Order: sequence, then C-alpha cells, then structure tokens
Amino acid sequence: MGLSSAHIKSNDVRVPQPRVGEALVVERYSSEHVKAVILHPDDFAELQNSSAALDELALASGPELTDLGARAHRLAESPEGELVDDEASVRRLLGA
Repeated sequence: MGLSSAHIKSNDVRVPQPRVGEALVVERYSSEHVKAVILHPDDFAELQNSSAALDELALASGPELTDLGARAHRLAESPEGELVDDEASVRRLLGA
C-alpha cells in the first residue's frame, strides 16, 4: 500500500514543531482515539522511502510457493505448530 500525503497551509492549523525521531500523537477524548500523528519532515521522508521500498519488494516477482510449500509455511507460522526435525514427521504433517 502506497503512502500518500495531503498538503495543508500552515496558516490553517496550529501544530507544534516535532523533533527528529519524535512523533506527536494527537488524541481525541483518549489515547484510544487518535486523530492525527505529526512527524518531523525528515522522518516523514524516511517513512515515504521505506513505504516505496516495501511496495517495490511486493511487486517484485519472486518464486511462487507451491501448494505444499504454502501448507508448510502455514504450519511453521502456526502458534500451535510443533517442532519437527525428522523427515517422516514432516511428511506426516504435510500429508506427503
């Protein structure tokens, strides 16, 4: 997902100046209702660059997982997954 931005004239809002490496979280009513996050321009540029790099990685054509590979990945990432270190157990779990 690309990171987009909208520009607002500084005369239209009153915003404190954040320091580099600091995010100012604007809350509405409580910390559970975040209205906005204010970043230093250098931090925002870094965030945009990171977002663009992740988008490029997502679009890059890498090797596709086979159905068996996808099942193995789901098992490995499952919180209930069991540690297996022998071929017979792996074959049993994957139904191969």
